[in-house]
Amino acid sequence: MTLVKWGPKPLNINHDFDTMINSIFNTNWDLPTNKSHPWTPEVDIKETDNLFEIKADIAGLTKKDIKINIGKSLLTISGERQEGVNERDDYYHFRERSIGTFHRTFKLPESVNQDKIKANFKNGVLIIEIKKNEEDLPKEKEIKIS
Repeated sequence: MTLVKWGPKPLNINHDFDTMINSIFNTNWDLPTNKSHPWTPEVDIKETDNLFEIKADIAGLTKKDIKINIGKSLLTISGERQEGVNERDDYYHFRERSIGTFHRTFKLPESVNQDKIKANFKNGVLIIEIKKNEEDLPKEKEIKIS
């Protein structure tokens, strides 16, 4: 048996370049581009000792486009991202940005004070702070050893 040294296939810059160009221009351009896609903002919920904090990424909207409602221990964030183009005159090759309305609803625990909720919207991030009730906050207590 004879051992033969293996070497990787030599790089072919022209082939790599052609593959890159083909991946860009040989995609399916016939996909429908006039549908509005439902979308949901991404949300983080953090709990500290005295509050819950909800952060939602809602880029492309203003404060006027967002509504926050509370009722029956439910907090609802809703809004709408509208289309900024004339569909009849514009021709798109590709569209990924979602438009339309969104709704996110969160069940609030009994430990929150629904009267002490603050919301702030800056740079596309909505931050909602929900304070906990004072009597439900953890209290430190020393336990005697017997």
